[in-house]
Amino acid sequence: MTSNLIFMTLAFAAAALLAGGCANEDLNEHHFDNRLYLDGESTVTTLLLKKDVPSYTVQLMAAMALPESQAVEVEFAADPSLVDHYNLAYGAEAVALPAENYTLSATESVIGAGSVASVPVELSFTGLDVLPGQQLYVLPVTIVRATVPVLESRRTFYYLFREGALINVVGEMEKNYLDVNWVNADVVNNLTAMTVEALVYARDFDREISTLMGIEGKFLLRFGDATYNPGQLQVVNGSTKFPDKDDSKAIPTNEWVHIAVTYQSTGEICIYVNGVLQSEGKCGSGAVNWGTYVPPYLETASKRGFHIGYSYTDERYFAGNLSEVRIWNRVLSADEINATNHFYWVDPASDGLVAYWKFDDGEGNTVRDHSGNGNDARSFATMEWKQVELPRTDK
Repeated sequence: MTSNLIFMTLAFAAAALLAGGCANEDLNEHHFDNRLYLDGESTVTTLLLKKDVPSYTVQLMAAMALPESQAVEVEFAADPSLVDHYNLAYGAEAVALPAENYTLSATESVIGAGSVASVPVELSFTGLDVLPGQQLYVLPVTIVRATVPVLESRRTFYYLFREGALINVVGEMEKNYLDVNWVNADVVNNLTAMTVEALVYARDFDREISTLMGIEGKFLLRFGDATYNPGQLQVVNGSTKFPDKDDSKAIPTNEWVHIAVTYQSTGEICIYVNGVLQSEGKCGSGAVNWGTYVPPYLETASKRGFHIGYSYTDERYFAGNLSEVRIWNRVLSADEINATNHFYWVDPASDGLVAYWKFDDGEGNTVRDHSGNGNDARSFATMEWKQVELPRTDK
């Protein structure tokens, strides 16, 4: 009984001392080492080697959890000797990125007194489009000196370079559309010969009409129509529709399909699906004029504009993904349409390519025109971007 009382008394006394200590403690005081670290989402950043992407630029920045009363100095360096450490940690067989393919804008930076982040340093990668794509490269960048302790797990970042697919990002179009406020409309007006292409992934055709692109009542590419299979591609030139209804010509859903339509002002038209001639005939006549900007809310029966994914009403959207949308001012041959990788990439400087929306932007609401004519497209709603790898290599 006595021993239990003594034990309880000591316990209460200890608790009182602890409580008193907490009450007298400065709540702003931290009880851990305020260590420096490289700031970023991951210690490994993957950058894709693609023949049309010669360079990348990233920012290096050091940070701390809490500010210091004095400035903190930090020095960065590329360290190829750490490639073996990367390979061991990740089971890879990478080699060091050649020194001529990267530069640091500075090797030293500082976190000002009272601040928690350093002045950013730019790390630029160049000449990447000529590196052999089958090789895996890595560049370790590390903190080699700092005036405060460094958090070892975030001392080094690795920049990994691997061969990218021809297409890695595509645009989601469901209940969205794009307008082009033409800065150079002449290139898509008075087209007496043309080819229109798109790489499409339709999830469904649950509406009577799904719009691909064009101008309602003028020259329009769409899927479906009254009495038509909603997945059949149809070209409407004024009041003329082509081709006739044919359920066997509906494109499949939930897979990527390449569409190409060639047209001449004399009316000759061809539709290719995945490079195969599906329909050939005549569809009205006259030159195509697509260089008109009229937002849907300003459209009237006599005044309509060019859109991607919209015609006449909001209900005629395309439910799926788009990529590689192109307009040419000449008729492509079947051999050109079926050239190696043509579905997935063409040289932006190709003869006759007057508009080229790759839909590979990956952020924002603008789809850049890669033709050099400056006719960027902008989405009505917030653009969603999907990660893909095309062409598929696992088939």
